Amino acid sequence: MVDVRAAQGRPAGRLPVQQVRPVGLPCVLRLLAMAYATALNHMALSFGCLFLVQAFHGGREMKAPSGTQGEDGIHGFLEATQLLLGNLLVPFSRVMAAAAVPTTTIGLQVLGFWLPALLGFYICTTAMLGHLTLKFRRAVFVLPYISLAVGQLVWQLELSKVLRQMAVSEDLAALDKVSKADGQQDVQHAMFKAPYETFLAVYSDQGCNTTLPSNIDAAAWVECQEDSLEGKVIQFAVANFCRPYPEATTVEVEDFGRRVQACCSQGKRAKILPDRIRPQEEVFCRCRTAIFDLCRFVAQWVMVLWCSMLLGICTVLYFAVEPNLVKMDQVQRIEVVGFLVVGAVLLVSRLTIFADYLSEDVGDL
Repeated sequence: MVDVRAAQGRPAGRLPVQQVRPVGLPCVLRLLAMAYATALNHMALSFGCLFLVQAFHGGREMKAPSGTQGEDGIHGFLEATQLLLGNLLVPFSRVMAAAAVPTTTIGLQVLGFWLPALLGFYICTTAMLGHLTLKFRRAVFVLPYISLAVGQLVWQLELSKVLRQMAVSEDLAALDKVSKADGQQDVQHAMFKAPYETFLAVYSDQGCNTTLPSNIDAAAWVECQEDSLEGKVIQFAVANFCRPYPEATTVEVEDFGRRVQACCSQGKRAKILPDRIRPQEEVFCRCRTAIFDLCRFVAQWVMVLWCSMLLGICTVLYFAVEPNLVKMDQVQRIEVVGFLVVGAVLLVSRLTIFADYLSEDVGDL
């Protein structure tokens, strides 16, 4: 009798060992998830590099005198670190955040160089840890990645909340009957007065003059006597930002003009703007109106960005623990992955669909 296994070239008495690949996600879905997580980390890395490039150009424009570079650099680095740390601590503890944020006035060197540099380094570090987690799947990369990524997610939630509040705080009609002393305690009053005083101080220090256009959709022209970075920023912002966006329709342009006039009239009634509106006050109201338009636009899309980041972080976390998941039987694996998916869906629903509803209930309590 002929042994079939011997005839096929295999030793008699030994059966072939079947290579069984552990089953996790389906092959196509797993490939798509890996591609999504990798692409999200690449986008975050590119976004962080933009901040670093901005810091590089800002640093070239704001070179201090040779005798003060070291002292100003250390002081600016410490202020930017405190400012960034304070913002990240706001969702966890407002007391700790208030203690971390510097009490002195933030200089342009901090806002133009150190803060973008630290923020870009933070984002790039998180993205690189995400790539290393996908590649090596070691706890030494997973734990710091999750810590930094969760900090970004929570900070974005706080940013979304602030932007939603700012988007509905443009109208000062509620302050028409409020005295100046009482208005100092009002958030809307402070959001109007503090930026106006800062703008007016910089505008006066730089010796700027304004030429207003005849049409609201045209750009105002600002000339500053001082050849400094602050003057250049004012000129660029007024000419390119403080106006209706170029693709605006006629109705949107007219609405922009009405809001600028409302800003001037309500500012006078709130005793913030002078009784006689000068060109600098109208320029300020133009910029203020454009900032509120930007806040509304960002508030609409920040949660989309947040949901995409949450999905990417969960995907990276899945691949980090996949070697342990494939060791489980199918029922246990489905339970763990299902718990993660259901928890993520409930969290996204709470923060998007039911955000306003639940916020109102908490406020009533």
